[in-house]
Amino acid sequence: MTKASNLVLRVASAVVLLPVVVGLVLWREPLGFAALSLVATAIALKEFANMMLRGRSAAERAFVVGVGTVLAVALYQWPSLGLPAVVAATVLIMAGQVFFADEINGAGQRAGASLAGIIYLAPTMVALPILHRDVEHGSLWVLLAMGATFSCDTGAYFVGRAFGRRKLAPKISPGKTWEGVVGGVLGALFLCVIARMTFFPALDIRDVVVVGIGASVLGPIGDLVESLLKRSAGVKDSGQLIPGHGGMLDRVDALLFVGAFVFLYAGHLR
Repeated sequence: MTKASNLVLRVASAVVLLPVVVGLVLWREPLGFAALSLVATAIALKEFANMMLRGRSAAERAFVVGVGTVLAVALYQWPSLGLPAVVAATVLIMAGQVFFADEINGAGQRAGASLAGIIYLAPTMVALPILHRDVEHGSLWVLLAMGATFSCDTGAYFVGRAFGRRKLAPKISPGKTWEGVVGGVLGALFLCVIARMTFFPALDIRDVVVVGIGASVLGPIGDLVESLLKRSAGVKDSGQLIPGHGGMLDRVDALLFVGAFVFLYAGHLR
C-alpha cells in the first residue's frame, strides 16, 4: 500500500470514528465514554498480549487481558483505591505464572511482560474517563487532550515529510525526524490556542503552554514506546482493527501518555 492510499484510509477511518468518540465525550452520561474506553482497554490488552506473549497459550493471554481489564474497571469505579487495586492485580499476575509455568525457561521475561502490560495500559486508558467524569469541564479537557495529540501527530507528519532530515530515533522508528518534532510542537500549541479562542475559553495562557508542550513531548514518546514494543515482537502493527491505522494500540499509543499527563495536570496539579 502506498503512503498516499494509506493516508486516505486513515482520514476515512477518522471521519467515521471521530463523530462517535466526540459524541460520547460530549454526552452528559459519562458511562458512555467510560464504556468505550474500557472496551478499548480490553482490545489494547489483547493486542499487547498477542505481541509480547506470542506463542503462549490462549488461556495465559486471556488471563492477562482479564486481570488488566478488571484493574481498569476498578481504577475507574474506585480511583481512591488505586494502590490496593494495583497491588491485587500484581499479585494475581505473578501468582498466575505458577499455573502457566509449563516452560521454565523465559518465565521471568513472561512475568515481566504480563505485569508491564497491565501497568502500561490499565491506568493510562482510564485516565481520560476519570478526568471526564470527575473534573470541572472534564469533557473539554478530554477533547483538548485528544485534539492536541492529533494536531501534534499531524504537524509532525507533514513537516517531517516536507523538511525532515535528521532522524529522531532511527533504530525504533526510522520515519521520525527532529524537524517533525518541531512541527508537532507547533501543531499542538496551535490547537491549544484555537481551543482557548473557541470551545474552551476557561483555559489560561499557562494551560495552553503546559498542555501544548506536554502533548508535543509525551505524544511522540508514547508513539516510540509502542514502536519499540512492536519491533521487539517483530510485528508491523499491533492489529488490524482500524483501516489505515492498524490496531487499537497503534491508534492510542500517543494518547496514552498525553491523556495521563492532562489527567494529572487538570485534575491534580493545576
